[in-house]
Amino acid sequence: MAPTVMNDPKLQLKGHTYWVRCATWSPDGSLLATGCADKSLRVFNAEGAEVYKVAHPDWVWCVAFSYTTKKKRIASGGLDGCVRLMEAETGREILQMKDHSSTVNAVTFNADGSKVLSGSYDKTAKLYAVSNGKTLLTLDGQNTPVLSVAFTAAEDIITGTARGEVRVSDLTGKTLQLLQAHDGPLLSLSVSADGGMLASGGGDKIAHVWKIGEGGQLSKQQTLKHAEQVNCTMFSPDSLLLSTAAADGHVRVYEAGREWDELARLKGHSDEANSVSLACKGARVLLASASDDKTAAVWDLSSVAVALRVAQARAAKGGGGGGGAVPK
Repeated sequence: MAPTVMNDPKLQLKGHTYWVRCATWSPDGSLLATGCADKSLRVFNAEGAEVYKVAHPDWVWCVAFSYTTKKKRIASGGLDGCVRLMEAETGREILQMKDHSSTVNAVTFNADGSKVLSGSYDKTAKLYAVSNGKTLLTLDGQNTPVLSVAFTAAEDIITGTARGEVRVSDLTGKTLQLLQAHDGPLLSLSVSADGGMLASGGGDKIAHVWKIGEGGQLSKQQTLKHAEQVNCTMFSPDSLLLSTAAADGHVRVYEAGREWDELARLKGHSDEANSVSLACKGARVLLASASDDKTAAVWDLSSVAVALRVAQARAAKGGGGGGGAVPK
């Protein structure tokens, strides 16, 4: 069965004047943050209205949210080598962490929001305390730029490098596993909310899905071929969907964890798709994408998610309903 093709997004987010490098939903799906080469971080509400804008001294490359019962935070990184920590709802700056000597390519929070992890062109990954900005750990044995970072459910650190390596380390910096994951730069890492899967995207036009086993050990589960390099991989909050953004401008949406069928292809961008993020708001599933065409967009995948749940329910009862192979 061919994927559903969408050409028109639900919303176009206005105001960007250069490449939009990232788009990230808050955990509750109420806010969407974008980072842009026009040196700005913008935050929008779910209806597409701009809530605030934070000017940066250089390109904003990456953005991450952390929501806990006590605090809502947002972190940004970019070409100035600084990781900034802000209040998520207002943009008020709280801390600057300036330990990197080159571009910050990726940032992410741990599950309880107490730590933020960054990866940089300076060939290091750094772990910071959110409470005071103190550097807790520097992983400097990469010997190549660190392009992507993630935490496992057990708080092991995963880094992806310009050589295509994926490294799993514990919080002391000890390497638990080192794999040659891609034949080219490893551009993206995403861990599923259930903690069982890791998705990686690379310059070799491939997205790999890895099973995360005991002790953070990775074993390859699935390979998804693309027409161009895979700039971003992201699971939905319910771990049912995997989305990818690629240099051909397309965003692809797959069924996660079962047949890995391609369910939808979003073709609304006219240049590289750099980033993708998914939010679940009740029965609604929204996907945000960012592109070098100077736009960020919001797509409604609710009908795709409903069809998937129906098909999975039928399959569980022995009634079939699974999708077929999709040509790449």
